[in-house]
Amino acid sequence: MALFLIHSLMSLSLICFYTGYFFRKRNLFAHRIWNLSGVGFNLSAAIYLLAMKYLLGGIEAHSIFPAVANWIIQTHRFFALVALIMMLVMAYSGIKRKRNLHVKLHRIFLPLYTVVYVSGLIIFQTHPIS
Repeated sequence: MALFLIHSLMSLSLICFYTGYFFRKRNLFAHRIWNLSGVGFNLSAAIYLLAMKYLLGGIEAHSIFPAVANWIIQTHRFFALVALIMMLVMAYSGIKRKRNLHVKLHRIFLPLYTVVYVSGLIIFQTHPIS
């Protein structure tokens, strides 16, 4: 159930980010609302995942198991951290109307976040490898 919640929140954030991207030139208000919603869903999933890992006994205690080698998981975590930092800088630059930085970052952020999202779907499962 925990993995389903994480995947659901991350899926909602991805949908929000792409919907916000769609509205970037059509409706700035909708662009802001969708992207800030995406940030909210992403941060909710990240905080929940970190709490499970470090405060609630580890992800294995919640029936989340890696399906790949540890170096792949560490690589996923590194790029997830990079995407998280980029997301926060994009939110800040959007709120502060720093358009040049915001536009440059979104060209990297959306593909990177999509790859991290898909890899997260693949590398974790709800049962241990036999």
